[in-house]
Amino acid sequence: MIGEAVLEVELAGADPLAAAAVFHQVHLPRVVALVAEGHRSIVLQFDHAEEKPHRWRREAVAALARAAVPARVNGAAPASPHGDEDAMRATIAFLHVNEGVTGQLLIAGTLGGD
Repeated sequence: MIGEAVLEVELAGADPLAAAAVFHQVHLPRVVALVAEGHRSIVLQFDHAEEKPHRWRREAVAALARAAVPARVNGAAPASPHGDEDAMRATIAFLHVNEGVTGQLLIAGTLGGD
């Protein structure tokens, strides 16, 4: 297997149903391609969302992780709309190096972006 990959998943603040449709039409084929290429760790870098939209994201990441074994698929999203780049980088690094973690969506940073 080859190294790590980070896939930016831009959903442009769409409502949950529209965002899920964009994810499945645009980003899902990209994840499948990364798995087929042999990446051992794939992190989907989502944009910020309130708690309810994270529900479908969590389910999508978990399903992808189950399908991608032995590759690991995880997700990361900022805790606030302003994001915290250091927290996102640290979260992505954590997900890549911890081989026991797969199928998770971690929320990076603190609420309010401070």
